[in-house]
Amino acid sequence: MNNTNKKTFYITTPIYYPSGNLHIGHLLTTTLAWVYRNFKKTQGYDTFFSTGIDEHGQKIQKKAEESNLDPQKYVDMQSKKFEDLWNRLNIDYDYYSRTTNIDHENTIIKVFQKMYEKGYIYKDSYSGLYSVSDEEFFTKTQAVFKNNKYYHPSSNHELQEIEEESYFFDMKKFQPWIKEFFNKETDFLTNKSTHKELLNNFLNKGLEDLSITRVSFDWGIKIPKNDYNDQKQHVIYVWLDALFSYLTALGYQTNDNSNYLKYWENGNERVHVLAKEISRFHSIYWPIFLKSLDINLPTKEVVHSWIITPEGKMSKSKGNVIEPIPLIEKYGPEEIKYFFSSQVNINNDFSFSEELLINVLNADLANNFGNLVNRTIKMINQNFDNGTKYIHENIQEIDNSILLELSNIYNEYVNYFNDFQADKALKVAIALSSKLNEYIDLTKPWLLKENLTRLNVVLNTLLNGIYVVTLMFSVVMPNKCATISQFLNQKNLKKEDITNFSKFDNINPNANKILFARIDKK
Repeated sequence: MNNTNKKTFYITTPIYYPSGNLHIGHLLTTTLAWVYRNFKKTQGYDTFFSTGIDEHGQKIQKKAEESNLDPQKYVDMQSKKFEDLWNRLNIDYDYYSRTTNIDHENTIIKVFQKMYEKGYIYKDSYSGLYSVSDEEFFTKTQAVFKNNKYYHPSSNHELQEIEEESYFFDMKKFQPWIKEFFNKETDFLTNKSTHKELLNNFLNKGLEDLSITRVSFDWGIKIPKNDYNDQKQHVIYVWLDALFSYLTALGYQTNDNSNYLKYWENGNERVHVLAKEISRFHSIYWPIFLKSLDINLPTKEVVHSWIITPEGKMSKSKGNVIEPIPLIEKYGPEEIKYFFSSQVNINNDFSFSEELLINVLNADLANNFGNLVNRTIKMINQNFDNGTKYIHENIQEIDNSILLELSNIYNEYVNYFNDFQADKALKVAIALSSKLNEYIDLTKPWLLKENLTRLNVVLNTLLNGIYVVTLMFSVVMPNKCATISQFLNQKNLKKEDITNFSKFDNINPNANKILFARIDKK
């Protein structure tokens, strides 16, 4: 099929702020976006997936100074850590955004200029509270006041009182529009409680105009002073800079904007995956910025909740930040991606423990699916020299209860994925694997060595079921599933072949290794 006839699907992770260590929150967000992209590919979409890092801002400048590095060297070093993580996880992407990229910087200056020309930006002085750690402004009524100091309402970082000249974006002009949008487009955010929170805490209270430049540091995209008759050098606020990376990843406002036209302007689905703490920027400010320039909005924002540990939400101060690389090295990249995709319900905080990780990998992959694949192939090899064959007239009701349900089961999986509920979709896959193991217990193939006609039906039915489980798992464990396809002598797994029950006729499957070994609890 020619790509021009395909529906398009553009998906992004946030561009991560590289000032701290990598943690499993980064892993979760990127894994989800990657899995959604892989799923859409299986449905025939033309996809584009971007990730990257957000390199500017006061916090980065401060971190670079602490490390005795200039900011560019510091972000170059940090960028390698992220690229290495995605490489270790076998996560491929179409574009890796860096906000120090010259095309991105030029586009941001054009964006600022357009907003200014349209009358949405004005110069004034900013007096208020600012969190360097979160790169976020607050009024005194929004902040938490204790012990004569102001604190960030969710991260608890101390806020600085600042007063400086700034350019402001006129958010108040868009208050009626964004409120109407929120009330009308109730499915724009996947997370209903975040939708409600943003309405109650920000939109119903009325938006404040947003300071979008700073003059107190210089690590960022500089506005040409002469163009605006500025005495001081203004640097564009990190969030205006970062959000537009979703467009610059596609070549927006460059000589080659074909991807922008294809995946954004004329695209079918434009999806952002993000954690709930940055939803205000993505769900209020970003749509307003886009509206101000008459640019299409995203079609969906997938907002996932937090990963918590027994000590609470991960934070450096609690010392409970879990690094991803030791987990990947210990358990394997595909196993880790399976665990997070299948266990995290994006609407609820997820309580992580290594014990849960081991339990899930053993229960789902080693004992359930891995065992199913290996024992089915072993029984075929022991009893049939030329594989099995689908013979319709020999099918019994118990076999049909599997075969005739395979399409419905796959459709249920598709519906969950279309709703961005990866955990529920993958639970459909593991439930089918469990059903096939129960079918083995009910049909007792080990007692059918003298009845090869019946044994043929049972084992052929199992192969057709395993085919569908492997197809469903292929979006999260492509390498393992490619190996299973080789075991089954099936080149390309396709949804169109689910009901072709003769696909295994006279094919000899062969499993030459255990794919999912049991993990011993130390």
